[in-house]
Amino acid sequence: MSESEATVLIVDDEVEMRELHKIFLMHGGFNVVEAENGAQALEILNKNNQQIDAILSDVLMPEMNGYDFCNKVKEQDLTREIPFIFISSLSTLEEKTKGYSYGADDYVIKPLEAKELSLKIKNLMRRRESNNALSVQVSESRDAAMQIMNFYGDLGQVLEFYKHSVNAKSIEELAMLTFEVTSNFGLRCSLQVYLDGESTNYGDQGEISPLEANVIELARKKDRYYSFSSRLVINYDSFSLLIKNMPVDDEERAGTLRDSLGVLCNAIEAKLSSLIAESANSKKVEIAGFIQNVLEQTQSTFSVIESENIGAIDSLMEDIEDAFLSLGLSEEQENNIRAVVEGCTQKVNEAFKRGETLNAMFDDIRNNLDEIRNS
Repeated sequence: MSESEATVLIVDDEVEMRELHKIFLMHGGFNVVEAENGAQALEILNKNNQQIDAILSDVLMPEMNGYDFCNKVKEQDLTREIPFIFISSLSTLEEKTKGYSYGADDYVIKPLEAKELSLKIKNLMRRRESNNALSVQVSESRDAAMQIMNFYGDLGQVLEFYKHSVNAKSIEELAMLTFEVTSNFGLRCSLQVYLDGESTNYGDQGEISPLEANVIELARKKDRYYSFSSRLVINYDSFSLLIKNMPVDDEERAGTLRDSLGVLCNAIEAKLSSLIAESANSKKVEIAGFIQNVLEQTQSTFSVIESENIGAIDSLMEDIEDAFLSLGLSEEQENNIRAVVEGCTQKVNEAFKRGETLNAMFDDIRNNLDEIRNS
C-alpha cells in the first residue's frame, strides 16, 4: 500500500484534538479513522474489514488509557506490528520509558506540527516494511548461529568477539559482531554510539524506532546499569548498549548475563576507542596533506615573484643606461641616478634574502607535515 492510501487511527477523548490531528493527517494525504478511547479503538482494529496502517493515541483517556490500549495492541498477533505513536504533553524520561515499555514506536510532545507528524508516520511505516523484509533472514541467521555456538558458554562467545573484533574496520562492523554475540545469548539489542557530539544507532533487527533512540539517549544520563521492566541499558562514555529482553524472572541467569555483558562491553569500548583514534588520525593526515599543498603553492608563487622582480630590475638598469645616451646628462648626474637605482636594488636583494629565510621555514614545515602523514 502506498503512503497516500494509508489509514491512521486517531484515539483521543478530546473532540478538538481529534479534529486538529485529522486536519494535519488529511493534509498529509492520509485516510483517517477516529476513536474516543482505547476500548473503542480496539473494536475498530478487530473488525476484519478495517485496515489500519498506523495508530496515533493520547495517553490520558477514560475507560482505557493509552498505555493499556498500546499493551493490548502489541499483545495481538494481527496488530502488534502496526506503528504506534503516543501524543502527550508529558515529556519526562519516566513517561517515555513507560511508553517504550508498552511497545510504542514514538512519543511526540504537544504541541506538534503537521509536517513533523506526517513525516514521523511515513518513516515508521517505511521502517515497518523494511524490518518485516529482514525478519525472515534474521531469524534464519540466528538459528544457524545458535546451532554453531551451542558448544560455547557465554564467556567463550565473548572471547570469540575479542578475536574477531581485532579485524573490524568500522563501527558498523563492530556493531554487527556485537549483535552476533548477544543473539547467541538469546538477547535482542540496540547499540548507540557517540562520536563528535552526535549519536548513531544500530539495531540487531534493522533501524530502531525514534522513541527507542530517545530513551537510550536519556538513559545515558543515568548510572552505568539502568534497568526498567525487562530492559537494561549499559552506559559507557562512547556508547550505550540496550538489552530489550533480560530474563527478569530468572534471577540467576539475569545475573550471569549482566556479568558477561559487562565483559563484552569492556571489549566493545577497547575496540571502539581504537576505531575512533584511527578515524582521528586519518583526519589529521588529511588536514596535514591539505596544508602541505597550500604551502607548496605559496612557495612556488613566491619563487615566481622573486624571479620576475629580478628580471624587472635588470631590465630597468639596461633601460637607464640606454636613456643616458639620449638625455645628455653630465657624468655627475648619471652617477647620482646610478646610485639611487643601486640603492633600490640593494634593498630588493635584502628583501629576497629574507625571502630565502621564509623558504627555509616552508621547508621545515613541509618536513614536519611529512612526518605527521607518515606516522
